[in-house]
This record gives sequence, structure tokens and C-alpha cells, in this order.
Amino acid sequence: MSWYYPKGWTDQDDGIDQVLIHYSCTPPGQWPDWSWSHDARVLQDFGGYPRQRLKVLRMPREVWDMQHGWSTPEYRFHYYFEVHQNGHRWTTDLFSEDIVYRDLEYTDDNGWITNICIYWSVGDWGAPVYSPMEDPRIPGDSEFVAKNYYTYDDKERFHHSKYQMLYELDLPHRFYSRMWGPRGTTLVQQYHIGRMYPPEEKSETWIGPYGSSAPGGDNCWVHHL
Repeated sequence: MSWYYPKGWTDQDDGIDQVLIHYSCTPPGQWPDWSWSHDARVLQDFGGYPRQRLKVLRMPREVWDMQHGWSTPEYRFHYYFEVHQNGHRWTTDLFSEDIVYRDLEYTDDNGWITNICIYWSVGDWGAPVYSPMEDPRIPGDSEFVAKNYYTYDDKERFHHSKYQMLYELDLPHRFYSRMWGPRGTTLVQQYHIGRMYPPEEKSETWIGPYGSSAPGGDNCWVHHL
């Protein structure tokens, strides 16, 4: 699974035809080998004056540290821009950002919830993400673990089975998940919660600090990384 990070560019001169972002992720303290592997994306031209360009990047939730032989959820994001202007090509300096995470816990005291996600985004609600939350007492290898929900074909079977698994656990149910972002930025966040079984009790909503609301908007928590 992944999360989304918008990266923008503002034209400072005329004659710019296209802007690309080249980027790579490494474990902390390491640097990319640009000749070996990296990603590149064309920024979408949104016009305006000055002209604005943007690309929402799909970011990993962890990177593999070959030096130590394990994955790390905190890493470094390296990038530069390639600018095509007046028939020429030039590149910016290299930028690097530390990617860090924030863990969240949601406590359900009465067992009402069967499905819950963190609904969050970097900076504003321009590129929101759903991060499924799970009670750690649910076996990680279960086919009904929360992260499998969006790709599970038989949703009714999932709802029934997950309800039964949670029903057998002592209260309260404590759900956990994680958000990511560059150090020094802010995240906006709500919870998307639902009771999806039994069928006659189906209900879902988004929750912010002021109660139930539509997704996004001002009814949200703000986290400073």
C-alpha cells in the first residue's frame, strides 16, 4: 500500500514547455544512485499566471535497507526537476526530505465498529489517503485483516466474518494505523468509521474533533510532523 504526496512547480520564466520530477527514496543517511534506478513523472500543467504545475506522487510506506537487511518506515525522499524551456533542457539542484510517520490509535469501547480507516492527507485535502486500522489481536495472516478489504471481492462475506472475529474479542477494541509525511509539514486527518454488519445496522461516517461530518473540510485534526 502507498500514500500520496503532491509536488508542485511554479514557472518563473516564459517558454517552459514541460517540467518533470525525478525522485528516489533511500534509507536514512543514504543517497540514491541515479544511474541505477529512480522514478520520473511529468507535472500536470494547470495554467494560470504564473503557470502552476503539479504531480501527485505515490509514495512507499517503507523502503528496503540493503545494508542492514530490513525495511524501514522512515526514509529519505530525494528529487530534482527537469525543465524543458525554449528548446533546451536544464535541471535544478537536488532536494532531500526526511519522511517520518505518526501512529494513531482509536478506541471503540462498545464494539460498534466493524470497519475503520484513518482518512488523511499531506498539507490539505488535495490528495487524501485511506489507511485501514486494525486491532492487533486480529491475526496478521487472516484473509479478513483490514488491509485486504479494498481488494476483497465478496464484501458481504468479509463484513460477516470480520464482525464475528471482533465480537469474540474482549472490549475495548483498539485499532491502530499509521500516517506519513515530510518532517516539518502538517497532516490533516479524520476517521472513517463504519458498522457494516449486521445488514440492518449498516452505517458509516467520517469523524473529526467536532463529531460526524462529510469527508474533508475543517472538521479535522492537524498533526505537525
